Amino acid sequence: MVKRAITISLLFVILFGVAIYELIAVHSIINTLEQYAYNLQTEITLNKDNVETVSNNVKDAKDYWNSKEDALCLMFNHKDLSTVTDTLNRLYSYVSNNDYDNAIAEVNLLKEYSEKNKHIMGFNFQNLL
Repeated sequence: MVKRAITISLLFVILFGVAIYELIAVHSIINTLEQYAYNLQTEITLNKDNVETVSNNVKDAKDYWNSKEDALCLMFNHKDLSTVTDTLNRLYSYVSNNDYDNAIAEVNLLKEYSEKNKHIMGFNFQNLL
């Protein structure tokens, strides 16, 4: 009986630790993505005539998201995450082609998705259930 209680307590502590880690990691990833989106929006707006200069920064944001997406897929539906990936891919394409109108639209979508994902992936009672 005591061994069973210790085992259950230990499992509870481990699960609680993983949940806390997940909460902190997701919060950090989403905040970083929001910061990338805000910076990209500012840079694209400032470089209307030559948005190609922002392509390295878009690539950095894309690489960051791709490196974190695999870990997030373990915890969340890939469909929710693929919208960000698709938006970053389109944004990179538009910036590389010096297409300001589509690039600013995509970076605005990226900002919206990062805000939406904060609610989907953040800490709330629906996610606990």
